[in-house]
Amino acid sequence: MDTYEIPAKPMAPNGYEQERWDHTAMRRRQIQGRYEDDLEHELARHLPSDRREAWGPPDLSSNVLENVTRQLSMLYHATPTVTHPEYDVSPLFGRTGIVTKAGLWPMMQRVQQMALGLRECIVRIDAPANAGLQYRLVTPDFVYAEADADAPDVPVYYQELRLRFNANKGKGEWVADCLDIRDPENPSFALHKIDSDGSKGADVTEQYLGRPAFVGDEYPYRDNENKPFLPLEIYRAEKTGQLFNPYDQSALAFGSLSSGVLFSFFTHCLRDSSWPQRYTVGLQVQGLTQESQNLASRRATVTTDPSTILMFANDPDLSGQAMIGQFQAGCDPLHLLEAISKYEVRVSTAAGISGDILRQSGDPRSGYAISVSRSGQREMSKRYAIIFRGVDESLIGKSALMANKFLGLQPQAPQDGYRVVYAQIPLSPEEMKAQREDVIQKLSAGLISPVDAIQMLNPDLDVDGAKAELIRIRRERAEFI
Repeated sequence: MDTYEIPAKPMAPNGYEQERWDHTAMRRRQIQGRYEDDLEHELARHLPSDRREAWGPPDLSSNVLENVTRQLSMLYHATPTVTHPEYDVSPLFGRTGIVTKAGLWPMMQRVQQMALGLRECIVRIDAPANAGLQYRLVTPDFVYAEADADAPDVPVYYQELRLRFNANKGKGEWVADCLDIRDPENPSFALHKIDSDGSKGADVTEQYLGRPAFVGDEYPYRDNENKPFLPLEIYRAEKTGQLFNPYDQSALAFGSLSSGVLFSFFTHCLRDSSWPQRYTVGLQVQGLTQESQNLASRRATVTTDPSTILMFANDPDLSGQAMIGQFQAGCDPLHLLEAISKYEVRVSTAAGISGDILRQSGDPRSGYAISVSRSGQREMSKRYAIIFRGVDESLIGKSALMANKFLGLQPQAPQDGYRVVYAQIPLSPEEMKAQREDVIQKLSAGLISPVDAIQMLNPDLDVDGAKAELIRIRRERAEFI
């Protein structure tokens, strides 16, 4: 396909949704590292044009939002274990299983980071012809959705903007995938053009899919009881009972931009004012160049460098003795860097990890970057596991239904009953020793049962999983020892 110009993204269906899209898009650009324009806008809010011109290029080295969310996204650092009490899950999760080949778990590392940074992230399941299952990460700034009145965090209408290539026109256009199960007796899946004002336009399903819209009995996504479902799941950083919660922890997003402003100031100070400031009395600098004469930032400049020699001339109006002197440096880079780093730590507390922020350098004069300890990552992963596990298990159930229908999976996979166990973040040798000694002492004193001991060593196991692990250990010990 030839390259083509990307058309402007249409407006959202209403003003509230547009504000949500704009704010979420700002966060998304920060996580993706494409936030230079946002930082320029923030610099313009802080500085008049002449001062902004003097600062030079923005400094993009500090990105607190991306840094914190990346370090907290450890739930999928290793492949989770999926089990089912009555089904061998290897056709789905074995080395060559359908879900494994689709790359779900590697993608989930990014999904978790987006969910923490944007507060929501969507994973959509597709089953294109002869291509197995496919999973797509969708950010909420491309989605309009409506929820059930009795379940305000469960979508029943989903409209996703997607850029598709129009072969007839030879250019791209924005098209919305519209899935509607508000009326379970008459669900629909259709593609519609989206006008620039955000309104839904003509049905173009046949143009892009080669057939009319899927309506009523033709709706393809149904469970074992023939009830329609949406082939997607919404992952959330926190369960709030709302469909979208885009403004939570805004301090982390806006503070991250402010940190970029401060580091841009640091770069400016280090480059332009970290040495003693010189002055003259009764002398005029020669060789000045007039800059930006037609702009508010116009000024007279002369290039200075350790290798250059400045030329001065006597001021004709001076009657006394000319003087050359210097003030102390306009900036102490070390103290400024430490102050900015402390500001970043303060911003990071918006993510709820204030007790687990560490200095990467023990010398405060060197400055320090934000680093979350292993214990902090484990603690946060436990919190997120409570939220993500149910969504993962629901996504697996929908994946199984689609594999049964579209891929002819045999034997048929069940739609529920799956259990997801996340790999624990490895302990340090000291932590492992302390935990092992604690478990052995409590077990020897009769304060805990063997099941309790297994759960202490494997926190993500439930009681049934711990019992199954004990049975496996005893069976293998009897067989091999």
